Amino acid sequence: MKTLLTIAWRNLWRKKRRTLITASSVMFATILAIALMSIIEGWKDEMVESIISNTTGHLQIQDVLYHDESSIDHALEYEEEVKQTVAKYGDDIKYTVPRIEGFCLGAKDIGTRGVFLTGILPEKENRMNDLSSRLIKGEMFSADDNYAVIAEGVATQLELSTGDTLVLIGQGFQGMTAAGKYKVGGILEFPLPEQNNTMVYLPLKEAQYFFAAPDRLNRLIMMMEDEREADRLAQQMQNDLDDDWYTVKTWEQLMPDKVAAFEARDAQVKVFVWVLYIVAGFGILGTVITMMHERLREFGILLSIGLKRTQLAIICMLETIFISFIGVITGVVVGFPVIYRLHKNPIPITDDDLKEAIIDFGLEPVFSFSAEPGIFIYQAVTIFLIAIIVGLYPVQKVFRLEMTDSASN
Repeated sequence: MKTLLTIAWRNLWRKKRRTLITASSVMFATILAIALMSIIEGWKDEMVESIISNTTGHLQIQDVLYHDESSIDHALEYEEEVKQTVAKYGDDIKYTVPRIEGFCLGAKDIGTRGVFLTGILPEKENRMNDLSSRLIKGEMFSADDNYAVIAEGVATQLELSTGDTLVLIGQGFQGMTAAGKYKVGGILEFPLPEQNNTMVYLPLKEAQYFFAAPDRLNRLIMMMEDEREADRLAQQMQNDLDDDWYTVKTWEQLMPDKVAAFEARDAQVKVFVWVLYIVAGFGILGTVITMMHERLREFGILLSIGLKRTQLAIICMLETIFISFIGVITGVVVGFPVIYRLHKNPIPITDDDLKEAIIDFGLEPVFSFSAEPGIFIYQAVTIFLIAIIVGLYPVQKVFRLEMTDSASN
């Protein structure tokens, strides 16, 4: 076997041009597969990050009834049991983001519109989604202030500006009437129309007072150190909390429609990727067939001087393995720095229509690339296996080769 390995390796470099052409076809197939999966996974990661940072966080603690009926009446009591449980897992939880929220009627003079009021701690929100960076006018409140910050669409509809007074009327905790007048201290601009046309923010304590729900939250959002541990942590925290009063949910449980959309998209992507694999496989096969045709005379001579067909088939397979390995490794080595650079420096989208559509989804208008190691490993292994399967062609050709065919070539 050692002799056959040596012969196969030497054969590669006896015809360097042939070897380099075949290895290059494998290399380019690997680079193309890696680039495709990198941009697809990059888009997915961008969308998941947008959901987590702007909406759900990694985990949430809620009242056990809140998920099925998102009412202020089902706001959880932020008491010692919850605080102690969160503190117990402080090594896993990076920080928490408390929120109380509900729909209200916003008004100025005779103009009214429905708004979504959210009570927040601004320093927590800034850490989660950099909310203050969306200010286009005025300033963000602190935890002890009592003025409102509103979205640009709300300001336009109600003809409000900084310094004006916004009247809010709604329903508070357990049927209490919620009403208040607040000065507008700042105006925010959001990319998503549903946010830009509805959002109103108050300091957390002021919003709790407005809803007549002191020490209550609709949800306690938790951002984790390692998001891959979310399921484990959710289960452990649920075991520590009273099931009759509290529930811990991951972002996947909170957004099942998004998860279903991602799964449907993944199924479509897999079909597309396998089409790419088939095309790449035929490209490699075409190269191998051409090279094989050039070697028919060589194979005939080897068989005529006594080399067994089995040994020649093994040599051909070893050559295919060596070439495939060289092509795949070269593809990963060449592709990784390019993908990593694009991961760190995404390509800006310049088309205005596409750019606007991406912004409407709440995403940054760039082509994002993922540099997860699994992408490189999976694509490299898949292309390698395809190349090995293609390498069976020379093997079966050796067993079917007629001496007269090799002589004529």
